[in-house]
Amino acid sequence: MVYADQWRALSTRIRGLMRAGELHARFLGIRSSDAHARGRQLRAQCEGILTALASFRTVYKDSLPTTAAGCVVDFIDAHGGLIQDTTGTADSLSERTWAALVLLGAFETEMSFILSDHQEIIRVRSERAFAHLQRSIVADPEFGEKWRKAFKEDEVACEKLGGAHLLSHGIFAFKVNAEGERTDLVFQDVIDNRGDEQRYADGLVLTEWKIARSDGNAEKRFSEAKSQSDRYAKGALGGSELAGYRYLVVVSGHYVKVPVDITERSVIYRHVNIAVQPRTPSRK
Repeated sequence: MVYADQWRALSTRIRGLMRAGELHARFLGIRSSDAHARGRQLRAQCEGILTALASFRTVYKDSLPTTAAGCVVDFIDAHGGLIQDTTGTADSLSERTWAALVLLGAFETEMSFILSDHQEIIRVRSERAFAHLQRSIVADPEFGEKWRKAFKEDEVACEKLGGAHLLSHGIFAFKVNAEGERTDLVFQDVIDNRGDEQRYADGLVLTEWKIARSDGNAEKRFSEAKSQSDRYAKGALGGSELAGYRYLVVVSGHYVKVPVDITERSVIYRHVNIAVQPRTPSRK
């Protein structure tokens, strides 16, 4: 399960707890007693969510956008003590419970905004860009000839064309150098965190491009692409970078066998085959 799925579950839990708190408040307006300890249960649930948030941050620390990870840490640091404090009078415990519910509600709103559908938009546009690339090779003779020429040349030529094509879909594709730093596919230089690519691209996506001269070595090339992408040592650039997916692209003459996608450390490794001279229409 990638972090977006887990966050949706946590978000639903927080919102459900807030609704329970509202119902509790209505009952108190009718009858001020709390003989069955509804308030104590609400406080216990707040503490349970705090523990779940800490676990969420630990499990997905390598793939969460830096702003999202910081949001979780800031909330726990600022309000964890209040939520976990069980000392004091019944009135003070009640006050802390209401405060915790309000604070959790505000946190959920901010976190959901950070992890909004922008990630899914980047993913869909990336998938569309690769599909468009393959179809253009088949449908446009001039376009296809450029790719066949790049395929004969080398890997760098292919990734330059690929990077330019993905940018036409609003996707700034980058690769990883030996030091684990983001590297521009077209200009082959390191991307600075202050770079202007975020001004003109809808999203940044990690891609690794390899060439397979035969079906026999395609699996090896996909494996090499994954090993290269595993060097990535930078934190995600907020919501502008597709944090939960990495694209392993093998360019070949005809279609090759594509491995099943892999999920590791909450990151999905997508395998993509671009055939520059396919025998038959792709059925992948």
